[in-house]
Amino acid sequence: MEENRKIDNFTMKITLEAIQEIVGENGLKSILNYANIKKYIGNFPPENYEMEIPLEDDQKLYFSLLELFGSKGSWGLRHRCGQEIFRINIEKRSSLVKAFKHSLRLFPETKRLRLILERFADEYNKRMTSNVDTPRFVLKEEDDFFLFIDNDYHLSRGITSDRPVCGEIVGALEYFVKWGT
Repeated sequence: MEENRKIDNFTMKITLEAIQEIVGENGLKSILNYANIKKYIGNFPPENYEMEIPLEDDQKLYFSLLELFGSKGSWGLRHRCGQEIFRINIEKRSSLVKAFKHSLRLFPETKRLRLILERFADEYNKRMTSNVDTPRFVLKEEDDFFLFIDNDYHLSRGITSDRPVCGEIVGALEYFVKWGT
């Protein structure tokens, strides 16, 4: 677990709310107890973008979901959290986001997708500190797809898997791409 790295309050709040919506209030209490982050029971972070949540808390939450629900179940929960984070974020910034969406209409689909993915990387960089010296996100455009690489995804550290473990990023990307196209 990496010390001194932070995520923003908003991301943790929405993550906790999304999990609670799925498993209920008592289910969330059980998960937080299991993760040994009881400070969030009945005490969600404020709805702001201050970088105050230790990255370790998000990692503890994720690894407890992994242990309690398995790889498929925990991936689904994190996927839903990613969708909710971007859905609510778009709703709260409606005027700024509407201008971006309208400007996207001027471009062909491939350029639109590239702009959406670049904007996603910018937003994600604002929400979480990174320790990599190279660019955190790499976007490669191939003939019929984009490859989006996160060189510092904190929840994949120490995990070996034959399937993606980044449900939150996938959920957020899916929501943002659907919204933008």
